[in-house]
Parts: sequence; structure tokens; C-alpha cells
Amino acid sequence: MAETNLEPNTVVDKALKKRYQQLVGSLAYISVFTRPDISLTHSILSRYLNNPGEQHLRAAIHAWRFLVKTRNFALKASALTPDNTGYSIPGTAFNPEPIFFGAADASFADDLSTRRSSDGYLFKLFGMPIDWKATKQRSVTKSTTEAELYALSRAASEFIWWNNLFDQLNFKTDITPVIYCDNKQTVGIVTKATERLQTKLKHVDIHQLWLRQAVERGEVNVQWISTAQMPADGLTKALPKQKHVNFTRQLGLEDITKRLLSLHNN
Repeated sequence: MAETNLEPNTVVDKALKKRYQQLVGSLAYISVFTRPDISLTHSILSRYLNNPGEQHLRAAIHAWRFLVKTRNFALKASALTPDNTGYSIPGTAFNPEPIFFGAADASFADDLSTRRSSDGYLFKLFGMPIDWKATKQRSVTKSTTEAELYALSRAASEFIWWNNLFDQLNFKTDITPVIYCDNKQTVGIVTKATERLQTKLKHVDIHQLWLRQAVERGEVNVQWISTAQMPADGLTKALPKQKHVNFTRQLGLEDITKRLLSLHNN
């Protein structure tokens, strides 16, 4: 549902700008707390808060119409598998899911005006998202692998924070928590001693070396996953209808309209 080819407006209409900022500002709370499926949309619309035009306003209104249409979508925790090792998510390729895991993804150079990449991360606990973010990277990278490294590094920092919190709460799972990436070269670079990305970009090299260090210390367990199984895919790019439906399932979003009607009738 996210329109990714918007461009800044050159002439600012103050009334339009105010309305646009109100619409996009109100989306922030929803995208952060209850609807990860609109995180990318909010991230893109937020880039034009100072110079919106009619196309941006239409996109913001479209986002709100989508939310009204899907207002009964709710995050759902899933059922534990019989062996107590994960959670079953019906209708998805990634099944069963670990009790706790993270996923990071990037869309290389997709911002046409700056050629900066989009990235996103998602963390799930008990089959339900507990933390997610979609954003535009602060620096330009020169390859998909560099963009994926940047995204994975940011997600890994959050991943370590969550693990430290779980330790303080004395909460432990039976398996080692994992953070997934769908770029094999990136996974190899941070997990194999013989592989390293040769780059002259200092900030990329720092992220690379920090990730390798975190993996060596056992702070982060990075594993490859296919793009079809990547639950953070919809946080970095607009998806076709069927893929978006699958993305919604992976997020654990469920239409509870029938349940609400049943409660009302009872």
C-alpha cells in the first residue's frame, strides 16, 4: 500500500501542509504500537512533512482509508508447537517460528532523490511482534550487501538490548535466539572468518567489524532465511497484493471482526 515513487513538492500550500502533517502525525502512534504493516507507509510519508503536495495528501488519505477498512486487524500471539520449541503460524512458509527471534532487511538505493536505502527490523516473541521499525538509512551505500550490513547492524543492537532485558527479568528460552537475514553474502561476511567485505566506506566497515565481533562473542546468532520467509520484507518495500497478505500473516495480524460480532451478540 506504500507509494514509493513520491517526490517533494516545490510550492508549499500552508493549508495542505497543515492537514498533511496532522494525517501523517496521527499515523505515527498507530504504526509504532499496533500496526506494523503500515510502518513503511508512515516512514515514506514522513519524508515530505515540510514540502507535501496533492499526491502526498492523496497517499496519506489512502493510508487512512486502508486503516478504516482494516480497523479490526489485531496482533495475535500464536499457539505453541507440541515440542515447545516454537510457534505455529498457519499459512506462512516460515513455520514453526522460534519463541524469540529478530529479522532485518534492506531495499538497496530505493530512494530516487538521495539513493539512500530503506531498511527495517522486526522482533517477535511468542509468535507476536514486540518491536519493529521501518526507516531510511542515513548514509548512501554502494551495494546491496553494504545496505544489508547497515540494516543488520542496527537490528543487532536492538537484539542485544532485548536479550539483556530478558536476562534482567530472568526470562530464558530453550533455544538460542536468532536474527535472520535474507542476503547470503552478508551472513557469510559476519559469520565466517575467511570472508570480509572490502569497502572504502568507513561507516560500513565499522558496522561490519562490530557485527563480526558480536557474533564471535556469542551476543548475536545470525542465520540466513529466504526472501519468501523474511518477515521484515514488507518493512522495506511495497509488496504485491498476495505477498502483502502473507506479510500480514507473518506479522500475526488477524481480522477479529467475527469475534467482535460474537461478543456483541452474546
